[in-house]
Amino acid sequence: MLFFYPNFLKQIYPIFILIGSLVLFGCNGSKKYFKAAERLEKQGLVNEAAEYYLESLQRKPTNVDARVKLKEVGQKYTSNLASDFFRNYNTQQLESSLESFEKLKAFTGKTAALSVVMDYPKGYEDDYQKTVENYCSKNYNQAYSMVNQKKYNDALTYISNIKKYNPNYKTTQQLEIVSHCEPLYQTAVSSLENKNYASALISLSKIKERTENYKDFKELYDLSSAEQTKEFILIQPKNSTDNSEKEIEEYLFNNFTQTATQKFSNIKLINNTPFEESGGSSDMLSNNTNVDLIQAIRKATGADYFYTYDVSNKKEINTGPTKSSYTSYLEVKTRKNDTLVITEYQPVNYSLVKGSRTYSYDYKYKIINAFSNQIVSSQTQNMISQDAMEYNEFTKSFNGNINNLFPYNPHQTAPAAQYNPRSWRSMFQAKNTLKSFDELKSETNSKAINFFTTSVSNNIK
Repeated sequence: MLFFYPNFLKQIYPIFILIGSLVLFGCNGSKKYFKAAERLEKQGLVNEAAEYYLESLQRKPTNVDARVKLKEVGQKYTSNLASDFFRNYNTQQLESSLESFEKLKAFTGKTAALSVVMDYPKGYEDDYQKTVENYCSKNYNQAYSMVNQKKYNDALTYISNIKKYNPNYKTTQQLEIVSHCEPLYQTAVSSLENKNYASALISLSKIKERTENYKDFKELYDLSSAEQTKEFILIQPKNSTDNSEKEIEEYLFNNFTQTATQKFSNIKLINNTPFEESGGSSDMLSNNTNVDLIQAIRKATGADYFYTYDVSNKKEINTGPTKSSYTSYLEVKTRKNDTLVITEYQPVNYSLVKGSRTYSYDYKYKIINAFSNQIVSSQTQNMISQDAMEYNEFTKSFNGNINNLFPYNPHQTAPAAQYNPRSWRSMFQAKNTLKSFDELKSETNSKAINFFTTSVSNNIK
């Protein structure tokens, strides 16, 4: 190997020099590639020169010199590739012969698109198809054998080779499904035998990505999903004395029910249960004296968890609007003569108006394990939505140009104290209304529903 190393460097050194020159000088034009191709050709690197002549012509199809040289040198390159294919084909080197022919087709296809036709024995087309058939047959037999030996990863390697040329070859698709799914299927069966339903569901879900018709996949998947599914009872509170809070609780109950039905996959809500928190005993389910009652409910319903909640401390706060009076100054320019313009700043009264509106209530929930009667999660969250406004309004009608208005008198204000009035001017077009309490209530309820969804997803497992 060391003996041939210098010769190898001699062959590739001109290529590195040319590539480096193209990058260094930003030579991306047709002429530069043509010159590079000429240098490669002089070095005897016909194959590389042909690729550069092709690149030159692609960049400028009207380059006659590139067209002529591509036809001449490109034909030599084509003949070389054809000879490689013929030699590999006759020595049954399947992969090498396929590689040679694919290079041949790729190169001649690009030249043909530029109206430069290369010649090679057309009988090679038939030989190529025979090579493809032999290659697929060889890999198919290997894949089939690997599947029978349960060497599924090895089988997938051979299947990948087939798919490059003929994805529909014989029963390749079925072999691929078996190679992917059978190891997962066996893992899932083993997990189910050990009652490890979570692990089984992971394996079966991967099978589902491929097919839902593998063996008895559907039955195993449904079984694993059912064992993974947790059921809970949503208990509607009845201890609120405030009618408006009671209204919120009822609204949330209906939306919680709908959300649980639509959004949860492995969590199931048990509907239409007769169990509710009775007035004045919101801690009934978490009271150790009620263990027998809780177990009775669990056995009657099959519930894994209980979810209780209530709403309290509802508030509607309306602040303002408040007005603070200020004076602005309008720039007025008066021309006295051809050379004299007097600038004055006339006072203009305006008010800064502020106001806000807030809707809120406290939302408290508990999630109780029906088997152990232990509180899994408990939290009180203040659900709140707010809106505010802050804007300027003129005391009297203003017909001037607002861009000539200043929040200070430039004649009387030191330059260091002056600032860009753009933001202040925009306050005259700022938002001047507040959202209604109904809108804020809707936003707050949406936050409570999202909070419910998160609390269930994070704690019922």
